[in-house]
Amino acid sequence: MVHGVEPIFPFDLTEGTFLVVLPDQETFSTTDLVAWRVRQLQKRQQDLNNIKEKVLKAHYQSICNFEQCHCRSIVDYDFKPGAYVLVHNSKVEYELSCKTKPCYLGPMIVVHRTKGGAYILVELDGAVSKLRYAAFCLLPYLPHNEAKISVTSIMGLDEEALNSLASENVEEPDDEALDFNLIV
Repeated sequence: MVHGVEPIFPFDLTEGTFLVVLPDQETFSTTDLVAWRVRQLQKRQQDLNNIKEKVLKAHYQSICNFEQCHCRSIVDYDFKPGAYVLVHNSKVEYELSCKTKPCYLGPMIVVHRTKGGAYILVELDGAVSKLRYAAFCLLPYLPHNEAKISVTSIMGLDEEALNSLASENVEEPDDEALDFNLIV
């Protein structure tokens, strides 16, 4: 370290800790110690499979712990066509005057969920948005009355036109092209 040279080990330390279980002995004889080190360096396929199982088990346990800790904040909204949603206005988060700007835009109506999980939305006047909205940007809008309007009657599009709209590739505009400051 002092001379700028890292020490070289014959095996990766993290991998070496998984390869061989430490024996329950207090002291090692020289032959036992050499045999134990040789076993670490062998990297048998069975040992590598055991490492893989331990690592996968640790990953799945970590996922379960994360889900338990954050169970109240993890919500998977599966919006159906015709559902009213509010869109999070993330553009104003980075502005200094964000207190006076709207946090959510809408309500808008869900038209279609794309294959990747993004949503195509339509304004209440029937204007189809060219943008695709990620699911984490949407919140359900709960109207006072439960009257539903058919989405296709608002847009004036049939299923064929809707599928072509969902399948076309749309380039995401840069932040300068989106100006939500006009909406107050």
